This record gives sequence, structure tokens and C-alpha cells, in this order.
Amino acid sequence: MVRSEELNQCFEKLMMTGDISKKMGRAAITEWKDIPMELLLRIVSLVDDHRTIIMASQVCIGWREAISLGLTHLCLSCQLQSLNLGWCENVGDVGVMSLAYGCPDLRTLDLCGCVCITDDSVIALANRCPHLTSLGLYYCKNITDRAMYSLVHSQGKKKKPPTSMWESIKARKGEEGLKSLNISQCTALTPSAVQALCDCFPALHTCSGRHSLVMSGCLNLTSVHCACAVQAHRNLPYIPHHHAH
Repeated sequence: MVRSEELNQCFEKLMMTGDISKKMGRAAITEWKDIPMELLLRIVSLVDDHRTIIMASQVCIGWREAISLGLTHLCLSCQLQSLNLGWCENVGDVGVMSLAYGCPDLRTLDLCGCVCITDDSVIALANRCPHLTSLGLYYCKNITDRAMYSLVHSQGKKKKPPTSMWESIKARKGEEGLKSLNISQCTALTPSAVQALCDCFPALHTCSGRHSLVMSGCLNLTSVHCACAVQAHRNLPYIPHHHAH
């Protein structure tokens, strides 16, 4: 629902001005969708909470078109935590780097199918978005090992040696870092870089039923395994080989 109390306040403020009242004449407004486009844009320009603007754009097609035509500035740096840019093929490094620098609280970002981005985008996200937990890079074929190692390096910088056993346990339980990564069809990646990433982020799993590290289509990464998959292999019962006499 749109936060109508804030929009109401802006509407009342504008109605107090003579020019708006004259332009409206005696036209009755019984519902929000009846508001003329010019007045709607004036209302939106007075709204301080940008979440309200985003929600208002979802009311109807008319509102969405009006806001997209009239909105000239929108700051997302203080509330944006999740963004889906999947298959926006014109999104490039400049856009993603600007996003990383302007939205440090970003947690989830889908860049699947953004075929123009390169390692520079991932490096910016690694350096500027310390809370990032989910990243989609499906079919981003320009991504190389350099991007993977930047994520590993950024996690290493965030970790501080614990001063006690209790701090060590608490850090492991609430540890931030990647919990979901899709690098399917990123065929330029090598096993050593992805394994280093998997070792650095224990929440990335390749084991059956917990695929939080998705690598389909990368046939050269079949040797990459998460820690629990390796442990499961070690726990297999030893079966001695019998030699025929």
C-alpha cells in the first residue's frame, strides 16, 4: 500500500497554493488515480521518503508513466538492500560501479544476463558492499578469476582475529559473507579461483540439496567442492581391496 498519509500532506500543501486550485477548477478527486498528472508530479517532488515514490509507481500504469517521465532525481543510497537487474543487457560496469559506491548496504544483487559487465563490477561490489550475501552472475561470460579473488580478498580484510574462544564461536555464527552465488555459464573461471572462494565462504555449498553455489554449464569446475562435501567423502567407510591369488 502507498503511504497515503505522506501523499495527503503533500496534496494539502499544494492545494493551499492558488495556481493549483485554479487549474483544477471544480474537478472532483474521489480516488488517488483521479489526480491529474501535473499535480501528481508536483506531489512526488515534495515527498522526502523515496520508498514512497517507488511504491506510488506501483499503483497503476498512469502513475508509473507519470513518475518515470517526471522524476529527475532519486537517491537510493540509504534504503536500497535488494535489486534485480537480471537480463538488463545494457547495464555495464559504469552503472554497477556507481551502484556499489552509492549503495553500501546492498545485500542481494541479480546481474544474471548482464553480458556487458566485467571483473570491474564485481571488484567494486567486493570493496564497497560489505554486507553482500547473494550475487547472480549467470551468463556473465566476461567475469574471470580476478573477480573471484577480489571477493576472497575483501572477506579477508573484514575478518579480525578473535581475542577469545567465545568471540570465535560468536563470529562463526553471525559471520557475514556470500551465502548464494550463481556463476553458471561463466566459462572463463578456473577451479583454483572458485575453490578459493568456496573455502573462504563456508555458506557456499556444492553438495546435494544445498546448492547455494550454482556452477551449471561450467564443465571445467567439476573439481570444486564445498567443505561439507569433502568431509562427507572422508567419512566414507574404508573398504580394503582384495587381491586375487
